[in-house]
Amino acid sequence: MQAGAKIDNLVQIGHGVNVGRNALLAAQVGIAGSTIIGNDVTLAGQVGVAGHVTVGKGVSAVGQSGITNSVPDGTFVSGYPAIENKEWLKSSVIFRKLPELRKKIADLEQRILELEAALRADKRR
Repeated sequence: MQAGAKIDNLVQIGHGVNVGRNALLAAQVGIAGSTIIGNDVTLAGQVGVAGHVTVGKGVSAVGQSGITNSVPDGTFVSGYPAIENKEWLKSSVIFRKLPELRKKIADLEQRILELEAALRADKRR
């Protein structure tokens, strides 16, 4: 633990973890062993960090993110597995549309099968 680091309630820090200067670890953050948390990192509530990774200087992670790989300096991450926030926001919009997209794909596949069958029938004539 380095100077200025702040740890909230119910934070679990594994063996051999290095927490950098001015890092903020909110409630219920869990950090597995042999991980490096850089200076000025903010891990919001319930963020989980896998072992043997490096969370770079100035990284911010949205609550309930799951950091499974090293994160470069200055990155803003969210989701599980944690990815850049902008990408996660786009993905979450698409995720809600998956049932509709699945139906459209099934309809298109059926249409292709019908068109292929019609083409085969035309070739036989």
